[in-house]
Order: sequence, then C-alpha cells, then structure tokens
Amino acid sequence: MKLKVLFLVCVLAFSLVFASTLPVFSQEKEQYYWIASVSTLPLFLTHDYPALKEEADRVGAEIHFMGPQNIDIEMQNNVLQQVMAKNPNGILFMPFGEGHNTVIDQVLAQGVPLVCIDGDAPNTNRICYSGTDWEELGRFQARLMAELLGEKGKVMLSAVIPNDNTLKARNGIEEEMAKYPNIEIVGLQNDQGSVIEAARLTAEAIQANPDINGFIGINASSGPGIARAIEEAGKVGVIKVVCVDNTPDIIEAVKKQTIQAAVVQKREAFEIWGFRVLYEYNHPSTPILQKYKDMGFPMVPKLIMTGVLVMTPDNVDQMIDVLNYQEQVYKDMGLM
Repeated sequence: MKLKVLFLVCVLAFSLVFASTLPVFSQEKEQYYWIASVSTLPLFLTHDYPALKEEADRVGAEIHFMGPQNIDIEMQNNVLQQVMAKNPNGILFMPFGEGHNTVIDQVLAQGVPLVCIDGDAPNTNRICYSGTDWEELGRFQARLMAELLGEKGKVMLSAVIPNDNTLKARNGIEEEMAKYPNIEIVGLQNDQGSVIEAARLTAEAIQANPDINGFIGINASSGPGIARAIEEAGKVGVIKVVCVDNTPDIIEAVKKQTIQAAVVQKREAFEIWGFRVLYEYNHPSTPILQKYKDMGFPMVPKLIMTGVLVMTPDNVDQMIDVLNYQEQVYKDMGLM
C-alpha cells in the first residue's frame, strides 16, 4: 500500500510546571495567554507551547499557558474569566463546545482580542479560528482506513464525547465511508481522552465483535490506547488502526506497525498563525491597515485552515530525525 506521506515537525520531550495561580509578570512586555481545554496533555507541551513561546519571543511579548487539570467546560470558563480580569493584550482559546460562547463574547466585549485555535466557536464574535478542518480530517481518516481494509470490513470509532471536533470528524468519516458499502461502522466509543479508557473500551469491542478489523481514533489519546489493546489481544496487523497526531506513544506504535497511519495536525502552524493574527490585530502592519482598524474593520483573516499530514511506517524514521532536530533547536533557543 502506498500512502502519500508528509510529516509534521514536533518535539519529543518538554516539561512545564503549572502554577495554581495566575503568573506574575512584568508590564514592560505585552502579555498573551493560551488557554487550552486541559493543561496536562503532553501533546500541548511538546508541540504547541514551544512554538508559541518562540513566536512570542520573536516580537518581544510573553505567552502564558493556562487551563484546567481535566477537561471541564465550567473550569475552563473560570480560567478564561480570571485571565480576562487581568486585561491581557490577547487570548488564544481552545473551546471544547458551545458552553464557552457567552464567556468568549464577554471577553471580546471588554476589548480583549480572542482567537480560537484547535477548536472553533463560530457562533461567537471571536476574531479568527486557526486550526484543522475536522470534517476533512475525518474524511481523510476514512479514505486511509478503506484503503487499509481493501474496502471491506467493520470499523469502530474512538473519541471524546461530547466534543465539537469529534462531531465534525465523525460526520466526515461517515460521509466518506458511505462511498464504501462493504465497510460498516459498528459504533463510537467514548474514551474520554484517556489512553487507559481507550484501551479498556477497545478490548471490550474486540471481545464483542470478533470480526472487527479496524479502529479509527479521533483524539491524541485514542491511538495509544487502541494500540495497547490490540497488542494484548495478539491482533497486531490483523486489526488496522488510523489515529490522530504524533505523540511519542503514537510514533512508537507506528514504528512497531501496530498503528498503520496517523493523520497529523499541523499544530505548530495553527498556533503560530493564531498568535500572528492576534499580534497583527493589535499592531496593524501598514498605515492603511491601521486606518481600517480605526474605522472598526480590522483586516485580519477570520479563518485559517492549516491542513493535515500523514505518518506511516514508511516515514516514521524520517519523522524521528526531524523531531530530534527540532528538539535540539528548541534547546539551543532556551525553550526546553
């Protein structure tokens, strides 16, 4: 099987200590915040924060990473309100559903610019969304799975429920799979963004459906959990796996060919472009753009779709080489 292979640069290891209170910072630099849906996901530490820190350093600003310890819309809203009270220069926000809409619009009404990244809130006044087209990601996953299965089989989906990105990806998967009448989607399991839960549910699904031969994971924790259960069941290669992103666990599973393909978001790209939109909003780059902003028409994009890449056993070693290179670059820059 030949899959069109591209890859995303990321970091393999990064550590960050989170304070329980808002950080104290100098007022000499502009202050920006990135508020994620959860502050403890390694993916955010290895991909997103170093890219944001590098971009903020480039323009002489500071970026602070905040978020609840666990996925909780109310707790994330509380963090957003705390940050809003500091009247920062801008906020990058990762919404988890429409439960954020009221607070997002409160932030904007206060005059604090807010850009959504890695999740959108289209029914708000957010300045811009920078991230992945999750329906297209789902369609891409479905096409990969259909090719792996020879267009025939039974497939289980694994994701966080409820979640807007999950819903969009599921819609894309189901829409694309409708083109393959001999492939049946047998269900959607709620792994709650947990590797342990994904592994448990996958083991149960294999027991309940002995002829299942495909799993599609729709979050960064799904893939490693699915891979663990397949290894324990002795079904490596028999059950095909397509997942999302390229965490160290996913890279290892692809290398062992427990996971056949990972659809990788361009995380660094949507973080950097999201920050650049905020900065351009605050500092129009030409007098004409400043004039438009003064008139109430800021000339920044409303939507930035950064696309996806694919990692397979064919290019995983090349991926690792690039990751090692970027890790060294970040170390040299003092970002790790």
